[in-house]
Amino acid sequence: MQQNTILAVIDPTRDDQIALSKAQQIAAKTGARVHAFCCCYLQAEKMGDYGSKSEAKQATLDNARKKLSALTTPLEQQGIAVSTEYYWNERWYESVVQACARNGATLLIKSTRPHTRLKRAVSKTSDYVMLRNAPCPVLLVRSDQPWQQGKVLAAVTLEREDLEHELLNSAIVTQAQHLVQLTGAELHLVSATPEIPNLAQVLRLLEEEAESDNNALVAKRFGVEPEHVHLQHGQAKSVIIDTVKQLQPDVLIMGTTARRGIGGVLLGNTAEKVLDEVEIDTLTVS
Repeated sequence: MQQNTILAVIDPTRDDQIALSKAQQIAAKTGARVHAFCCCYLQAEKMGDYGSKSEAKQATLDNARKKLSALTTPLEQQGIAVSTEYYWNERWYESVVQACARNGATLLIKSTRPHTRLKRAVSKTSDYVMLRNAPCPVLLVRSDQPWQQGKVLAAVTLEREDLEHELLNSAIVTQAQHLVQLTGAELHLVSATPEIPNLAQVLRLLEEEAESDNNALVAKRFGVEPEHVHLQHGQAKSVIIDTVKQLQPDVLIMGTTARRGIGGVLLGNTAEKVLDEVEIDTLTVS
């Protein structure tokens, strides 16, 4: 069986590397390989310290190589398979997405911090590029602290009866089940529902299965305990945020679909709207 690969994004401007720390924790439990990726670039005003652009590039990449070696040594000493890559590109977030594909990454981990709604709306923040374009699930981490709350919360969509959302729900729950097996945590599901949902039809359940209440229907469809299903009326964003505050899970798992063009920039999707409103690690699946 091919070894899973976790790509951890290294921030060359920081000493603490919480993405790498989280990758180390996961790899130690799963046997995955960690690929530490660092993309560097110097703006024109900083290149004046060097004799040429070529010299500036080489010196910067040499520093990145040394930094990666120092950062990954503890992982190697722990017996974790590690590889490193340093790259030169001003559009570093696009290089990360390309590196995922190039290395066959099964998980991308990146640190994140809150952004204002205006900044998210008018600029192409690196988090959004990852969510919309990465070829694998993306874990955005807030800290390097181990997961200790014992709860994983997966947000599913039950308002639409279509194949795309059914497949996305299945992908979300699959990733959630993997995390639960890894951590021994409880799996909880959250969803915003319409006022009069026909969940049996949405969930494609047989007619004789439609006698149960809604929580039981969802629990049966996704393989969780009925008491771990959280259904609320309201907008998806508000329902998810409220449930996160109530449960305080270690990880929130959401689905995302690629959204391009002016509509995608201005509107985003539920995952993007929730991102800056919760203070926990967030795993997005497409």
